[in-house]
Amino acid sequence: MQQPLTHGVIQNLVNLIRPWHLGDQGKFRVGADADGGYVLPDCAQRTRLVFSIGIGDEVSFDARMAALGARVLQFDHTIAGTTLQHPGVRYFKQGWGPQDNAEESLLSLNSMMALADWDGATCPILKFDTEGAEWDSLIATQSSDLARFEILTGEFHDFQNLVNQDYFEKVYAVFTKLFSTHKVVHLHANNAGGFVMVGGMPFPRLLELTYLRNDAAIFTSHSTEPIPGPLDRPNLPQFPDLYLRVF
Repeated sequence: MQQPLTHGVIQNLVNLIRPWHLGDQGKFRVGADADGGYVLPDCAQRTRLVFSIGIGDEVSFDARMAALGARVLQFDHTIAGTTLQHPGVRYFKQGWGPQDNAEESLLSLNSMMALADWDGATCPILKFDTEGAEWDSLIATQSSDLARFEILTGEFHDFQNLVNQDYFEKVYAVFTKLFSTHKVVHLHANNAGGFVMVGGMPFPRLLELTYLRNDAAIFTSHSTEPIPGPLDRPNLPQFPDLYLRVF
């Protein structure tokens, strides 16, 4: 029997993704001033390895990372090829899945990681926008693999489905797993999805989260920065951004 989603239950979920204040560094924006841009901690400027999963035709993030000197591995099985031509960029026509699946052109994160040269991989970054595939893929990924990345940043989809208990438990398990190795340092709601009411609380359908590994910074307290913050931009510039208070 499905249990009711109360305000307290949703608040427990929110507490896993409340942003933390960085006591030893700031943040900067990478990529487009719309969808495709992400806010990262300053330490990302020294990265030398980026996994970019789900790119479509928006490669501004990857281009900036490559310009900073990173080797960028792009993965997307839904496009013919990448539009980014740079000696530091390699494209793979494969997507992210819970396990390798040649028929569907999917690789697990562990298999993707095996394609990279990790020598000198300072501050590795995992960036993803996989239109909902992130949940099952993250559930199946070992925490030890996630912990090899200093920074995780990506878009998390379909929070309107939290009213389904199985979906809620999956989301809660993913955020619990990520919380064991990383802390959220930036949160932004994608205004393309608007809000839904879940457990009596307004909740964005789409969230962009940036995580930093627990040993990579001084986390002093939960952040009091407004959401959206000064580095955020509406994903759809023609519409206003979404303002959050419950976080």
